[in-house]
Amino acid sequence: MRLAKHLLILLVCSLIISCSLVKTTYNNAPALVIWWLDNYFNFTPEQNLVLKPALERLHHWHRQQQLPHYVTLLQEAQTSLASEGLTADDACKQLHTIKLSMYTLQTESIPIIIEMAPLLSDAQLTRFQKKLDERSEKWKADWWQETREEQLAVRLEKTEDFAKKVYGDLDEAQLNLLKQNVAQAKINPEIRYKEILRRNQDAYQIVSELKNQSLSLNEKSQLVKAGFDRIRNSPNQAYQAHADALTQHTCQTIADLHASTSAQQKLHAKNWLSDYLVQLTALQAK
Repeated sequence: MRLAKHLLILLVCSLIISCSLVKTTYNNAPALVIWWLDNYFNFTPEQNLVLKPALERLHHWHRQQQLPHYVTLLQEAQTSLASEGLTADDACKQLHTIKLSMYTLQTESIPIIIEMAPLLSDAQLTRFQKKLDERSEKWKADWWQETREEQLAVRLEKTEDFAKKVYGDLDEAQLNLLKQNVAQAKINPEIRYKEILRRNQDAYQIVSELKNQSLSLNEKSQLVKAGFDRIRNSPNQAYQAHADALTQHTCQTIADLHASTSAQQKLHAKNWLSDYLVQLTALQAK
């Protein structure tokens, strides 16, 4: 269940790490995904022989079908960041498009998940459960601090770091704006943590059920797709309402900060994206 998500994470990370690493990261995405998944499952050599070519096919599809879309997204983002009138709706539309790209990649990965799951041993499933538990506890340690003040401090630091990557140095008024917006966000780490546990349980159950040989290929496909659908729209309505509200707040924060930027900061943002735009455009040609 997490295979497609992690491949997308590797691709998106290419947009925020050093520009010189974009080509290396993207071109080696299948090997990096195998390395990451092996931590969860400890694959046998025989299983790797199945997984490697499947991921390489997915990667080829992504290069041909998705990279052009990413280039378009970057071009649109570049136009938005260079303009004066970036609104919260504009930001949310771009975030929605990114989420759709993730869902497309997830659904494209379904055949790989169906092929690999029956090959897993009981010991590998036990390891998978253990690693999911470790992952959820790490999230809790990183994001669920004891006091709200500590929670806000962590989120403010990460928000400021990313804003500086995009716009360069921020003045005191802009830092105060971010501080106010982060403080106004209705952060609820408890409800997020419960959703992580739900997703972990869902993932484990789906992978386990895929080992059932009586299920048809279509039934298996629908089983995995339903899991991805529950990531898009959680059955926990309280969590989904919370997530939607935070997304809207994030979009408003982006719009508010952009409205405060100078011409020099907007140029910094445009140039920041230009470097990655060149890299992704070149990657399409391979």
